[in-house]
Amino acid sequence: MPLIDLTKSKVKDDSGKLTDPDDYAAAVTEALKRYSRTRPRLVCEDLDGDGSHDLALPAGWVDGLSAFQSIEFPIGEVPESLLDTDEWGLYRTPTATTLRLVDVTPDVGESVRVLYNAAHTEDTAPTDDLEAIANLAASICLLQLATAFGQTGDPIIAADVVNYRSKADKFQRLASALEGQYNHHLGIGDDAPVAAAMAVAKPKDDGRVRLTHR
Repeated sequence: MPLIDLTKSKVKDDSGKLTDPDDYAAAVTEALKRYSRTRPRLVCEDLDGDGSHDLALPAGWVDGLSAFQSIEFPIGEVPESLLDTDEWGLYRTPTATTLRLVDVTPDVGESVRVLYNAAHTEDTAPTDDLEAIANLAASICLLQLATAFGQTGDPIIAADVVNYRSKADKFQRLASALEGQYNHHLGIGDDAPVAAAMAVAKPKDDGRVRLTHR
């Protein structure tokens, strides 16, 4: 079952306050983004050299989420030739961000092999995690419903106020429960921050000023 349909089956909104499919699609997108920060997809990609120190970032790079796990150059050696973390960095300009290699300049026809964190899509997320991702997406939708009912103003009779508040509280409880199921499945606490990992290569202690990696 597609994630959006699985999410809708968990929300069971009969109020008409959620726009189908926009609200559900947005919730699924946000859930996949948060899931990717916890369990990023590892992608191996070869970047083409052009004789300079700077290489374009991989196609699947997501700023604020992606991080390099390893950078290999030259490729194909046994054991592999991994660059240390002081031999590369992210170089930012007002218009772009590139991968800067400090000591090497791969020529045209040469490639640099990178392993990096990328965002998941519905198709790349493990099947065993789809239910949990739908729980998180449904939690996001239920919080939207709680907000919608909590902000409903000027009802005609006082009983409506109680009804709206009751529904808002119900949606908040359901949202919290579903997010708790998501956290439990992934083995994280409700407030546990999960940061993208950085490169695994050990830096050399040679006294040089190193580039900052983000």
